[in-house]
Amino acid sequence: MGVCAALSLQTGHARAHGTAPHGPADLWHSWQADPFVSIPLAVSSLLFACGVVRLRRSLGRLPPGFGTSQASCFFAGTLSLVIALLSPLEALSKPLLSAHMVQHILLIAVAPPLLVLGKPEVAWLWALPASWRRGMARHRGMRAGLSLLSPCARPIPAALIHMATLWIWHSPALFDAALASDRLHWLEHVLFFGTALLFWRAVIKAHSGREAAAAALIACFVTLLQSGLLSALLSFARQALYQTPGTAAWGLTALEDQQLAGAIMSLPMCAIYLGSGLVMALRLLKPPDRERRRPMPVASSEFLKQSP
Repeated sequence: MGVCAALSLQTGHARAHGTAPHGPADLWHSWQADPFVSIPLAVSSLLFACGVVRLRRSLGRLPPGFGTSQASCFFAGTLSLVIALLSPLEALSKPLLSAHMVQHILLIAVAPPLLVLGKPEVAWLWALPASWRRGMARHRGMRAGLSLLSPCARPIPAALIHMATLWIWHSPALFDAALASDRLHWLEHVLFFGTALLFWRAVIKAHSGREAAAAALIACFVTLLQSGLLSALLSFARQALYQTPGTAAWGLTALEDQQLAGAIMSLPMCAIYLGSGLVMALRLLKPPDRERRRPMPVASSEFLKQSP
């Protein structure tokens, strides 16, 4: 999705961690002003607002399935990215593994589902000139590329890709290397956020039938299990697995900081996956006739070809 530009535009010269605060008194002086993050986020928000205004003016109202709730989700997701990447949390994630885990939760389990629920692709497309929008709807190369990637966008493959990314980057050697290198930390963020978008889009959009909802339920359940296992490894390890030498300034040992990180990962993240799985279970219980009466998606090709 386009919001990924907020991460992918970061370069090795951008401050991936910012300046780490020396202690609690210095924390609130650690706000970031990285233009490689702030400018793409501002542009995407502006395009979203322009698309909503143009859509309302063209149709006289916002269409079913795209309204105030979607706009609220999009801007809440954008705010989550601001907190993760521009607030003092970004600088605090270098000395404290627990803060690093909070940042990852925002990038993996909070911002992506909110952005997917916000349906930004609809607003962004309507912010473009009508000729561009019609051309994109008819572009064969784009359709062929989406068809080629569609198997990875199904719930179970997307979950496996996302889980593999999490486990690979939480290996001690690679995790420590990312803490020490701005470039690797940038890559870690891009992969976490990108694969999370893939996973959540596959799960949230799985409403075309009972098979899709069942696959999404399995994907949520498997992701819940692996998140619980990873958090347990952090919480119950007898020694610190990662090199976080700055914990003493915050009144924690490295092991205590790691245990706190495991608890943070376990409670909110697992709760989000559990809640998503319950939603999928409710979809399976929904009568088939109600599934068939769902409103037509607002991003259909015929809809996108309309002129403002």
